[in-house]
Amino acid sequence: MEEITTPEVLSHVGLASPYSRAFVVATGVGVLAYGMGFPGQSFTEDGEMKPFALLNPGPHATYAHFLALPIAAGAFAFVFT
Repeated sequence: MEEITTPEVLSHVGLASPYSRAFVVATGVGVLAYGMGFPGQSFTEDGEMKPFALLNPGPHATYAHFLALPIAAGAFAFVFT
């Protein structure tokens, strides 16, 4: 029986390129973060988005931007896989 390698498996399931792996990882992390209620930290009681503290410092700014985690996970997957 022939041994199946990881690149062959990734290619077979459509994850042969770093772009597709990064997209899948970012989407998965975003869904998990949403399921755990993480985006709620990024919005005010009125439903407005709080500014991201690194780009727009202010009294209501937050470091918990709801897109930071999925984008960072996708970038990590793109670079290291």
